[in-house]
Amino acid sequence: MNYIHTGSEEIVLDPSILKHIITNLLSNAIKFSPEDKTITIKTNCDYSGLDLVVSDEGIGIPDVDREHLFERFFRATNVSHIQGTGLGLHIVSRYTELLEGTIQCMSELEKGTTFDLHFPAKNNTIGNS
Repeated sequence: MNYIHTGSEEIVLDPSILKHIITNLLSNAIKFSPEDKTITIKTNCDYSGLDLVVSDEGIGIPDVDREHLFERFFRATNVSHIQGTGLGLHIVSRYTELLEGTIQCMSELEKGTTFDLHFPAKNNTIGNS
């Protein structure tokens, strides 16, 4: 796994909610990637807020499934052989909304998936590091 951070080291966001978002995205990346593939987490914190990107080199998500990806209990058609409840990305989506953030998913079958999240800064909530 790779972790890359740029920018300030401080931002004011609910740490419990952010922990759940990262845990769910990282858990999915691990679950849907072969052991020898790389998972990357990138963060950037600046005046506009926090950008969080989680990328894997896993099985990917079929195009037809992406529009339903954040629905409760939805599981992509290519993961029936892998355990899961279909709640993880729904939770990520709802928690992202609670933090007034945005989430995008890019994926290609057998090449991997990237989740790109942005959480806006609120009135001087960025540190000066």
